[in-house]
Amino acid sequence: MTRRLRLLRRFAIAIGVSLLIVVMQLHLTPNLGQAQTTSPPIGSQSPPSGAKLSSAYGLWTPTKFDTCPKWLHDRYWVYGPDNKVYPTWHPPTDTDPTTGKTCTYGHEHGRNPNSSKLVSWGLPFGYVNEQLALTDPEHPRHEDHVGHKVEWKNDVRVGLPGGGTGPLCQILVKLHQGTHSPDAFTNNMHELFYYVSCDNGAKIQWKGMHLFGPAGQVSGVCGDDKTLSYFDPTTSPTVDNESARIIPDKECLDNLVAKVKSGQNASSEYYKNYFEDWTAGFIHGLYRKNDGQLLDHWGQRGFDRNFSKLFDMTAGTYFRVSIPSRYYDQTKPNNLGRRIDMCSIPEIGYLQGDCIRVNDLRKAGQTVTWDDPRSPFKGTTRVVHFDWVTIRNSTNTDKWYSNPMGTVIRSQPDASKGIIIEQTISKTRDAMYYFGNREGNFDSNGVHAPN
Repeated sequence: MTRRLRLLRRFAIAIGVSLLIVVMQLHLTPNLGQAQTTSPPIGSQSPPSGAKLSSAYGLWTPTKFDTCPKWLHDRYWVYGPDNKVYPTWHPPTDTDPTTGKTCTYGHEHGRNPNSSKLVSWGLPFGYVNEQLALTDPEHPRHEDHVGHKVEWKNDVRVGLPGGGTGPLCQILVKLHQGTHSPDAFTNNMHELFYYVSCDNGAKIQWKGMHLFGPAGQVSGVCGDDKTLSYFDPTTSPTVDNESARIIPDKECLDNLVAKVKSGQNASSEYYKNYFEDWTAGFIHGLYRKNDGQLLDHWGQRGFDRNFSKLFDMTAGTYFRVSIPSRYYDQTKPNNLGRRIDMCSIPEIGYLQGDCIRVNDLRKAGQTVTWDDPRSPFKGTTRVVHFDWVTIRNSTNTDKWYSNPMGTVIRSQPDASKGIIIEQTISKTRDAMYYFGNREGNFDSNGVHAPN
């Protein structure tokens, strides 16, 4: 059994100073009581003059391969719960109204959420990052635009633990899962929206900076864990459960070349180079000790559950990306290897179709770089394993508030402690539902790494 499978199986089983407090109270608390501004039809217009723009808005700039203008891209936006303007899902291609011709954005955000029955819940990309920067301005977490990916399923007749089926449910997730840069080699915090709604009233509406394994450490598919001395932000909590970012490493490439040289069948080694698995360990709960003290459970190992449970919710969700543009190579600057470079290794350059296509273009005198749309290495094929979702809420409230990382959850907001993000966890006493998975290939005209 490979190291990746062992990790996945085990996983499946398994603030600031006074001035900051004043600023938070002045600028954050009022928004908690305000109604969210209604967004215009997405893609129809630019934000109105005077609208407050989030840090995430306007980040994208066309590369030499992209033909859509920036202003057209920036018309895809929504208001967040804080009434700021955020980017949101858009198609990978568009029609430029100034020319009437199809143009390309060069990246994709996954499955079109407009067909999801939960689309009205909103997808303000970067909303949680923005709240983290407000509550802890010395330790923000910046994520690029192209890494936001959406997946969903409608009308799932969920499975039950003892067999049979349960209610009819909808599920949608949005994860920032960039696979082109060294960011995930060290950084374990990535923005996650997690939405569930069932016809029996079971419901989760969650936004947070999700923790995938330890900060400053990445799990190699073929080699050992790689521990690095830096990560951003330096305040990132470390989760030492079975969640992880499992990324192909140089050892996979070395093993592949060695097998080919020895004349062995190298198919299994070849495809070890092709997948990233991010195991989520989605766990959030609140317990009360006998003395009244509240204890937050967010996946940390050794958490003592022998107290009164107010609520908890868990999900076995994990995320797989096929054919990313990167791999971990400790011999390269920033540990960043480019998957397309394997096509230049004589022993494996014509082993499989992806490199064959690249090398045929090169033979014809063309240059194919890692960020060229003709490169197959761009991470456009993904599988989200929704798996089991559990909700247990013994309280009489379904409205909760958390800090951006979800490590502190309370029934009332407290801007002075960064507890400002509204969450919904239905008053469902005990539910455990199986949602299966969904795969999609979101490659399209003009899409290329970074994606």
